[in-house]
Amino acid sequence: MAQLKGKRLEDLVRTIFEAVPGLKFEGSNLKNEYGTDEIDLLFWNDSALDGVYFLDCPLIIECKSSGKPVSGRDVRYFATSLKDKGRRSGVLVALNGITGDEASISAGYFHLTAALGDGVAVLMLTVDHLRSFKSGADVVAALRKALTELVKRQVRASESNKD
Repeated sequence: MAQLKGKRLEDLVRTIFEAVPGLKFEGSNLKNEYGTDEIDLLFWNDSALDGVYFLDCPLIIECKSSGKPVSGRDVRYFATSLKDKGRRSGVLVALNGITGDEASISAGYFHLTAALGDGVAVLMLTVDHLRSFKSGADVVAALRKALTELVKRQVRASESNKD
């Protein structure tokens, strides 16, 4: 049942991201030869000005269909996986968000912020985002907002560490 839910989410996300100008689907469930790492969705990014020119090429998307928020540990693993692949950005689609509190930058939000300090921007989308998308432009706007909020959160975190 969980595998079917995950497959459905990947199919939905693929369809949504194919509507983004400049993105071309390149594959799903791509595993390394050791079976230790997998890419849920991979898109070529032509960096169209009306697309996600501010994100990596190729663009990696991780899909989490769990009924509960994604753990900080899983957020950190995805960020590390992106870094190991030489990526500076990726998208985490977490249907039910991530653990922790965004305002206090705890749990999963801490790991998003820490990854940015390490040079990797993990942009999160939830089920509410997916439901709101009517076009590729909506996806672009949501990802721009996610990146901007991530940078603001990191600035707040670094300012609070100075006290």
